Amino acid sequence: MKNEQKFRNNMRFSMGFFVTLFIVLMVYMGYSVIKNGAAWYATPYNPRIANARQNINGGTIYDRNGVALAWSVGTTRKYHENKSIRRACSHVVGDIYGKTIGAETTFAKYLYGLEEDVATLLEQILSGEETGGQGQDITLTIDAALSEYIYKKMEGRRGSVVVLNYKTGEILASVSILTFDPITVKTDELEDSALVDRATMGRYPPGSIMKIVTVSAAIEQGLDPTYTCTGSDIIGGQPVTCTKAHGEQNLEEAFANSCNTYFANLSIKLGGSTLKKQAEKFGFNKNFDYSDFTLYRSNFEVSSEEGDIAWAGIGQYNDLITPMHAALMAATIANDGVMPEPRLLKRVDGSEVFHWGLDKSTKVLSQETATAVKQMMGKVVQSGTGTSAAISKSTVYGKTGTAEYMENGEIKNHSWFVGFLGEEHPYAVAVLFEGAGYGSAHAAPVAADIFEYLIG
Repeated sequence: MKNEQKFRNNMRFSMGFFVTLFIVLMVYMGYSVIKNGAAWYATPYNPRIANARQNINGGTIYDRNGVALAWSVGTTRKYHENKSIRRACSHVVGDIYGKTIGAETTFAKYLYGLEEDVATLLEQILSGEETGGQGQDITLTIDAALSEYIYKKMEGRRGSVVVLNYKTGEILASVSILTFDPITVKTDELEDSALVDRATMGRYPPGSIMKIVTVSAAIEQGLDPTYTCTGSDIIGGQPVTCTKAHGEQNLEEAFANSCNTYFANLSIKLGGSTLKKQAEKFGFNKNFDYSDFTLYRSNFEVSSEEGDIAWAGIGQYNDLITPMHAALMAATIANDGVMPEPRLLKRVDGSEVFHWGLDKSTKVLSQETATAVKQMMGKVVQSGTGTSAAISKSTVYGKTGTAEYMENGEIKNHSWFVGFLGEEHPYAVAVLFEGAGYGSAHAAPVAADIFEYLIG
């Protein structure tokens, strides 16, 4: 009897254990569908989207000014007649062959009449049921004319330019080169990375634009040391060099002059743990959960070696960032320390779906710290390394970056500029040119041209 009772108790325990596991699994599946269902659905590998494109008259994709970028005639997809506009907007608009993830795929539920709520979507996923209807038109936040202007300014270069309204989070332009033509993407022989959206997928060492993070940490810690730059220093056994000997520098002067040796020593004073925490406040090492597109994760890490900490604080070591995230960093400073949620979808069938505000935004810095960094970014453009970004019609705030990387055993430099205008013109930009050289010589002047265009 004792053995039989013991057996029954074990059976009850086992049954309870497996029932609990089943409940946990179902709860997790439900949570995963609610959290990730839209991302799973909006993939070029989803057969529902491919089937819908063969049977449904897809909706039109407009830019913010009503310019038609893509539309359907029957089941044939058409694109803007201007090749420069097509290529400038190609990564944002996407294609219908599943080669890229742009609006054609991300917003396919609207364009091809497949919009459903989560419960219905889960039911259809489990049953394999196919539904559809007349596609809806969508309006994006981008400006096709601005995108074309940027595309032409980037001629002969590789890289990316992002323009945001830092108050609303609207993406006004997101241009990536190498690029493609959506009309011929199926038949063209493309270069290896032409389908990669460098704005959201390209991860680059940030170089000196990382000093925005480091200087904000110093301000919060109350650090403003003086240091005499001789043009080079040895930190933790590793050489750190500047473009010239800057002489005696305080925090503001070193930021304006982008003094590497000053910021390398400052990074040691701050410590690796403080730097890493500050970088993570800005979104490094975290997955971005944006509704309108996928943004690749940025990386910041430090080791116990002082030399590694020094290099990390000046945007090298293993630091990596996307141009979109770089634009958001600039937007954070412009926006009193609040990082806006970047948005790409403005309207569906004429109804406003874009609701700007700070409810989904991230508070990164206090207003006082952001204001202090903003003032320093103003000095960069007024008298520092970013003077080539200055324009006559408005005050420009910015930071240049020259990021070293190795290619075939040769040291090369990516060219960076991130910056913004005052609140009367709430625009933030990030300019990245691969292997171009100094940020002050290549990225900053293009940023100035873009600001001039935006102001008109």
